[in-house]
Amino acid sequence: MKCLPIREKTNRMSEGKKEAMELRGNESIVQENIAANLFRGMEGVGGRLMITSERLYFQPHSLNIQTQPLELNLKDIAAVEKRNTLFVIPNGMKIKMHNGQEHKFVVWKRAEIIGMIQDTKMKQKMTVIIKTR
Repeated sequence: MKCLPIREKTNRMSEGKKEAMELRGNESIVQENIAANLFRGMEGVGGRLMITSERLYFQPHSLNIQTQPLELNLKDIAAVEKRNTLFVIPNGMKIKMHNGQEHKFVVWKRAEIIGMIQDTKMKQKMTVIIKTR
């Protein structure tokens, strides 16, 4: 049986601190601590998703190879689509940005999360296309 070496902790974890997202002026939290995976190339990056009144924020766990957070302004989101992982599992969502970028997530209760994004954008008088299959 082979033992894999333990990856060294990054400075921010060894100090016992986690990078925290700071809220902007009138920004409020809609939902936080949503377990999610974000596909970045071949890696399914595990972490937590937060929805605020102005943006989506994904904070990866420190055990991932790619640990940089992802921040998406709600006003820059063109569409949110349901998608299936492995072609059959109904737990994915794809976020399309106005600039053509796409971000694919795996989340549980995706209909609720998509609804929160849609409701929040409506409150901010933003438009988003929700596609269902």
